[in-house]
Amino acid sequence: MFGPATAWRRSRFRLVAAGMLASTVCGVAASPVQAADSPHLATVTTLRKDAEAHPAKMLQFGVYRTEADAWVAWKAVVRRQPDMVADLVPRVSLQKPEIPDSGFVLRAAPLPDLDPTFVCRRIVGGGGSCLVVDAAAEQPTAATPAATLEDNDHNGVVTYSPDQSREMQEIERQAARLSRIAAIVPGNEARVDIGALKASRWNLCSLTFDDGPHPAVTPRILDILRSEGVRATFFPIGNVAVRHPRIIKRIVQEGHEVGNHSLTHPNMRTLTTEAQRAQIAETNRILAAAGADPVLFRPPAGRWNSDTLTAVDQEKMSPALWNVDTRDWFTRDAGKIMAQLEATGTIGSVVLMHTTYNATAEALPRAIGLLRTRGCRFVTLSEWITSLNSLATPRIAQR
Repeated sequence: MFGPATAWRRSRFRLVAAGMLASTVCGVAASPVQAADSPHLATVTTLRKDAEAHPAKMLQFGVYRTEADAWVAWKAVVRRQPDMVADLVPRVSLQKPEIPDSGFVLRAAPLPDLDPTFVCRRIVGGGGSCLVVDAAAEQPTAATPAATLEDNDHNGVVTYSPDQSREMQEIERQAARLSRIAAIVPGNEARVDIGALKASRWNLCSLTFDDGPHPAVTPRILDILRSEGVRATFFPIGNVAVRHPRIIKRIVQEGHEVGNHSLTHPNMRTLTTEAQRAQIAETNRILAAAGADPVLFRPPAGRWNSDTLTAVDQEKMSPALWNVDTRDWFTRDAGKIMAQLEATGTIGSVVLMHTTYNATAEALPRAIGLLRTRGCRFVTLSEWITSLNSLATPRIAQR
C-alpha cells in the first residue's frame, strides 16, 4: 500500500503552508570568516596521534552579538568550505557566562582522531579564519537545555529535567482532546471522523525513536525491527549523528525513515526563528551526507512555538509529535515501559521511544507483539500522517 519513505518529497508533504525563504544565507557583518577564492580542498584526514598527551582543543571562528548570528555564520562556513568542516561538530556558547550581553562564541570540535591545528591551517589556507583554543574554555549558553548528553563519548543519551517531563506528559494528555492529526502535526487543523476510520478499517501505528544514535543500543533496536519485519521512524540528534554515519546509513538501507531532532537538543522556544532554522538545516546537512532525506522535524522534548513552525516550513518539512509516550526516558525499565504501553497503546498510536536505552531494546519485541495483538499494522510516521490525512475533513490537497 505504501512505498518507501525515500520516495516522498518535501514539496508534496508539507502540512503547514508558508513561503520558503531563499536558500542563500546572507553574510553576517560580525563574522570573521571570508569566502575562499580557491576551489575546496580535500577532506581533512590527518590523525591526532598524541590526543592523550595534550589537552583537548577546539576551533574558534568568531564572536557574535546573538546566538542566531553565530549559527548563521556557521552555515556560511559550511557553504563556503564544506570539505574543510565536514568532520567538525559546531557549538555556540556565551563569551563570558557571567555577563549575558558579552556576545556568543562560535566554536567547533573536531572528531577525536583529527589534529585541530592542522584542520585550522587548512581552513585558513582555503580563505577562512579560525583559532585553536582549549576545549576547557567552552562555556554553556544561557539557552543550554537542561537535557544534556551524559556519555563522554557522545552516545546521545539525554537526561530530561522535571519541567521537560511535565511538558512531555502534557503532549500525551492533549492528544486525547485533539483530532489524531492535530495531536501529531502541530498547526494542522484537519479533523478525522471516527466513522471514516472504521469504514476504511484503518489500523495503522508508528514506532518512533528519538535521540542518539547510540553505537550499541541503536543497532540492537535495528536488529529487532528487522527480525519483526517492522519499519519505524528515527529522530537522531545532529551532533551525535555526525559521529555515527554508518548507523544512519543502515537505518536508511533497512527501509526506516530518518527525521530531524535538531542539532544540539535545545529548548527551541528559547531560540529565534533564524537559530531554530539553523538547528534544523545543519542537521539536515549531516543526515543528507549519510544518505537520509528528512521530511519530519520533532522538537526536543516536544517544545515548539510559532517560530518553530515557521522555521520547519522554511526547510520544507513538517513538525511531528506523538500520542503515546512509553516513558522509557524516565523509567529506563522494560517492565514499566510495557505497563505504560499496555495502558495506552492501541490502533492509531504514534509511540514515543528512545534509541539510547537498553531497557527500550529489551521491551521492544514485547511492545511490537502487544500492538499487533491489538490490531496495529506498522508504518513509518510519514506514511501514518499521509494515510490519515487522506481521510481528513476537509481533505488537504497534496502538493
